[in-house]
Amino acid sequence: MRLSLRVTEESRADPPSNPSRWARAWPHVRALLIAMHIVAVVVLAIPDAGGVALSRSAWKNPTVQAELEAWAQRLSALGLKTDAATLEHDVFEVARSWTEGLAWLRAPVRPYADYLGVRQTWRMFVAPHRHPAKLHVEIEQDGQWRPIQVARSHEYRWRSHQFDHARVRSMLFRYGWKRYRRSYRAFAEWIAWRVAEDFPAASRVRIKMVGFRTPTPQEVRSGAIPEGEVRQTIVLPLEDRR
Repeated sequence: MRLSLRVTEESRADPPSNPSRWARAWPHVRALLIAMHIVAVVVLAIPDAGGVALSRSAWKNPTVQAELEAWAQRLSALGLKTDAATLEHDVFEVARSWTEGLAWLRAPVRPYADYLGVRQTWRMFVAPHRHPAKLHVEIEQDGQWRPIQVARSHEYRWRSHQFDHARVRSMLFRYGWKRYRRSYRAFAEWIAWRVAEDFPAASRVRIKMVGFRTPTPQEVRSGAIPEGEVRQTIVLPLEDRR
């Protein structure tokens, strides 16, 4: 009898655990949140062709045209006869449709990505840049033009500590494309003010981007380096900047 009473008293003192409804539901809620996060990340990670890739003017860049020509030849060799112009039209339409579809798919998860600050703001490289451009800065003095800065030159190194900076080189890469002509103009104005400060005898400054095709290994060994072509030229007076 005493043993029975002791068991009864202990049972009353320590009732069996009875978790709340929220505690029972939390593992399921947590699994749902994790699944939603994974879905959002996967949807946001699907590559698209937005931004510069959907600019018709960007497709006229020599690097892009060279890629289209190369792929047209490859496809034709496989029996899918096409040319660069046709391939450009077809790929552009596919890229536009693909990007519009992804925009619709991402609409529900975009606020989530914006709130967390996890949006991807740049895209991976799709091909080597075979037709880059170099910055050339020249000043006019006594009626003669002479260079003072050529990108990555060992001879013309005016303010190279600034122009060779990684951030500035990223800017210069973009200024070789016509899409960034407004920013390129603002950059030229900045150069003009610095030239007026450093070269009091100069009357004008000429800023230009010289594009060129990267040489092949055979051309480098033989010294037959391809000549460049001037893509964008801006000439600015310096008298009013002093």
